[in-house]
Amino acid sequence: MAGWLGSKAGQRPLGSDGPTKSRVRTREFLITWQTFAIAAIPGMAGSVWATLRLTPRMNAVDLAEWVFLASLLTVVLSISQFGIKPGYMQEVSDRGKDARYAALRVSLLMTGTTGFVAGSVVAAALFFLRYLGHWQNSAALLWLPLFGLLANLGMMLHTDLRALGGARVLAVIAAVTFPLFAALLEFTLLAGINPLAAFFAAQCATSIITIGYLGHRAEVMRHAGVDLRFLRRALLIGLPVMGGLLAKYVADLTVSATFRWSADATVAGSFGLAVRATEPLMSLFIGAFQMAWGATIYQWIKQSADGAIVQRFSARSWWMTVTGIPLGIFIAAPIIFYVKDTTVTMLDCMFVGMMISRLLAFGMASSMGFGQTLQRNYRVGMRLLLTEMLVSITVLPLLAIASTPWAILAAAALPWWFVMQLRAHSNRVVQTLATT
Repeated sequence: MAGWLGSKAGQRPLGSDGPTKSRVRTREFLITWQTFAIAAIPGMAGSVWATLRLTPRMNAVDLAEWVFLASLLTVVLSISQFGIKPGYMQEVSDRGKDARYAALRVSLLMTGTTGFVAGSVVAAALFFLRYLGHWQNSAALLWLPLFGLLANLGMMLHTDLRALGGARVLAVIAAVTFPLFAALLEFTLLAGINPLAAFFAAQCATSIITIGYLGHRAEVMRHAGVDLRFLRRALLIGLPVMGGLLAKYVADLTVSATFRWSADATVAGSFGLAVRATEPLMSLFIGAFQMAWGATIYQWIKQSADGAIVQRFSARSWWMTVTGIPLGIFIAAPIIFYVKDTTVTMLDCMFVGMMISRLLAFGMASSMGFGQTLQRNYRVGMRLLLTEMLVSITVLPLLAIASTPWAILAAAALPWWFVMQLRAHSNRVVQTLATT
């Protein structure tokens, strides 16, 4: 360890407190990661179940439109929430749970309304594309306004419970939600509903039950009044944070749109299947890592304000990529072979590799961006994400028209440029702190 962060020979580097505490921190982080991974199992199971049950009932275009619709809804619903989540959590932290009701009510009213409008706008836009002959599935679009309303209400009620420390309750709800969703999905399929529409119908029915329970638990209806001043404060806090995240979502949406419209139906279907097959890797492995990292990074910074501890753990996080590649293949391969039997092609394998690469880069961005957390300034990440978004929008569609393999390679590599730029910025921040 001598010489690390510029320390002199024989001196302990900044932020280092011996191997024993380092091992304790490592063990605590791994336990936290494991806890979030276990909590994500029901959601992963729901995703896999939907993929296995619905994909054989869909043609290639339906599958591509499912993936594109999921990306589009993520972007539009995120915009409709106006970044209110961090502002609400700050309000609960500052004022306490007994004074939060007016803020919760106005948050539910605003996000519910904007979610319904967002879902309606997406449905109207896609109906127009269908009129022009560029969209196939119309049955699912009828569910989008209700889906947008329920998604935003669920987000706020989950945020409220998380702010109150109800992680265990959320884990129980997740465990109950999977069999409920699976049963409702089977019911909709037995009723002869279009597969993609059946997915959204089952999601909406599950959300109604969950929101009813969470609303009752939060005692929303037992209190009156709204707090418009809170709304203004929350939007001021949340909007800048959402800028970079939305840029990332738009880049992902560009990838989905590229392989939906810039290539033939076979390519679109192969891409859609790869996305569905790698979703469990995101929820069970990468998403759990991101939540564990977010739950512990502030503790590491408090213990070592020079950033040495968090920098050390950031370097160790490269092991997530080393283990994530074989794990992603292990997860995706059975799903691919189940759906396609013996007709798996090289194109399928390339798309799976592309999605694993993009997902791992998304996870690594969390651990490589610690310099922004040290500075409490996220503008660098937002600028980098905007650059990635612009390159994705301008380059990927042209590449896909010229050569699908080159477009796949570019889509796989581009997020790693963002990761490496974040890493360089964070290391510069730590070097600056070490010299001052």
